[in-house]
Amino acid sequence: MNGFCSQNQVTLQQVVQVTAPEPTASWNPVLYGDAIDFMKDTAMDTLGLDIKSEAFGLNKDGSQMFGRITLDTGDADQGLSIGLRQSYNKSLALGVAVGANVFVCDNLMFSGDAFKVVRRNTKNVWTDFKRLVAEQVAQAMVNYETMREHTDMMKSMPCHEQRGYALLGVAMGKGILTPTQASVAFGDWAEPRHEEFSDRNVWGLYNAVTEGLKKGAPGTVLDRHAKAHDFFTGIVSN
Repeated sequence: MNGFCSQNQVTLQQVVQVTAPEPTASWNPVLYGDAIDFMKDTAMDTLGLDIKSEAFGLNKDGSQMFGRITLDTGDADQGLSIGLRQSYNKSLALGVAVGANVFVCDNLMFSGDAFKVVRRNTKNVWTDFKRLVAEQVAQAMVNYETMREHTDMMKSMPCHEQRGYALLGVAMGKGILTPTQASVAFGDWAEPRHEEFSDRNVWGLYNAVTEGLKKGAPGTVLDRHAKAHDFFTGIVSN
């Protein structure tokens, strides 16, 4: 698979080797490895599904991390993904999201509704994190089925070429795409790199955007994809 952010993808071993800063009286980091292990164990134990793939990303100094496990639902096209973000430099609050993974290109679907954040790394952050993961996993299949419904809605809505360009411009104006990400998205809309997304519909446009979103800091993956997903569900719901 290409990876959710190919220029930043690393191994699990590289992730756990990052040294965490010492906790303070008001700030207590959750270790990357501990968070990933708990997320994986809870997902498998609660849902009874095997792990199909996993991916991890670090920024240059390792102070921001994104992790994702994809569970095997038996669907040949999409899998249930659970994403995690964390930072060691206080730049990001600990966050968890449930969504879908599009296997053909390793693109992600995370909605804002399913993106939950522990807002402060206080001394109780580990307890809050475990509760958050348990809540998300409990709702995982419901959220996954919602993602599947959104996929079908996007596939059923035509989107001619010029409208696609216009919507990409709106996405950039709303800050969903940076100029660099927009350049990738415009290119993929003009000439889709995957035949599966060559139809002139909203689904094809969505995947052009998610190709663009692979450019960027790993720690912001959940935020970027949640904003993009909510933007597109707004289009198909109107």
